[in-house]
Amino acid sequence: MKDTMIAPVVNRSFGLDLTRAFAITLVLIAHFVKQLEHFGFWGVELFFGLSGFLIGQILWRSFSETEDWSFKYLLNFWSRRWWRTVPNYYLFLVIMLIFHYSYDQLPSVSLFIKHLWFGQNFLARNGGFFGVAWSLCIEEWFYLIFPTVLFLISKLKARPKTAFILSLIIVFVFCAIVREVLIRQHVGHSLRGITMARLDAIGCGVLVAFWLSTTKITPIKRWAAFCAGTVLFIISFVTVYFSGQTYDEIKESRYLLVSVSLGFSLMLPVISLMPRPAGIFKYFSAAVEKVSHWTYSLYLSHIPVMFAVYSLMGKSRSDFYVNTGSKVIGLVITFVVSAVIFKYFELPFTHKRPREIRPGKL
Repeated sequence: MKDTMIAPVVNRSFGLDLTRAFAITLVLIAHFVKQLEHFGFWGVELFFGLSGFLIGQILWRSFSETEDWSFKYLLNFWSRRWWRTVPNYYLFLVIMLIFHYSYDQLPSVSLFIKHLWFGQNFLARNGGFFGVAWSLCIEEWFYLIFPTVLFLISKLKARPKTAFILSLIIVFVFCAIVREVLIRQHVGHSLRGITMARLDAIGCGVLVAFWLSTTKITPIKRWAAFCAGTVLFIISFVTVYFSGQTYDEIKESRYLLVSVSLGFSLMLPVISLMPRPAGIFKYFSAAVEKVSHWTYSLYLSHIPVMFAVYSLMGKSRSDFYVNTGSKVIGLVITFVVSAVIFKYFELPFTHKRPREIRPGKL
């Protein structure tokens, strides 16, 4: 998934780096160990909360520091996000085309065109080809829709806080309505991956970031939020694993899809202040930072790498030790590929981003 903080170590939060590394670890475990596939649910929802938490701070800072949040600010935000996220997406879209072509499983022309504008899961889930991109669609559309709503409401001369809150309310209400309509139309079985039904997952992180940025936050308030988030997580965890329903049924719950992201988001104000380990643990913190940098490439590359290795191993994977070895090899290759792509592709494009527009620097 996307790392919104590519900066010198001094500007990074070790706690958020650790959160990002933990989230991608859950996703990798889910896809490399079939029996633990449910780990991916928690990993992606954690990514949503984290993404909203970081983007919310960026948007609020930009929006609140100027009396007239003009279209230049909006375009600057989009440009910075797209230079950061779109190149890697299209790189792997091409890679997946080549990958599926080798198996004679190319998507239809209409489905491929939808992938070009992140529309493949707009109001219905389309799995299979480039399946992991479903979460990226949600993020990209949130980046487009929420700032647009905020821009339009700001033109009504509403106070900054009021405009921001109203924009969040609109997103939350809109997603709740979309979910209800889809459920009533009996397509709620794939609710988790439908773009317009999940924008509020990122909105949860934005909401917490807004609270953190606009309120005098004491340690007690941070820990109260952390405890509230922990309670939400525990309730969600118990619901998933002890309700008597199947995992596939539970993870499409209209309530769970909000409570998990909100729970994770509420934990982040405390986690973001986690100190960077020193001494003998400095190697651990360095590894965490590296993995945090590579997260987006790891998320996109692990599926094609994994299946390429499996294909080379062929029927010999029926042996337990060969199967285990293929997973280890695939994981190692995934990390190497991700490190290379980050350094020589992702990072150069990120550096092409325009500078963030700040008041007095237009």
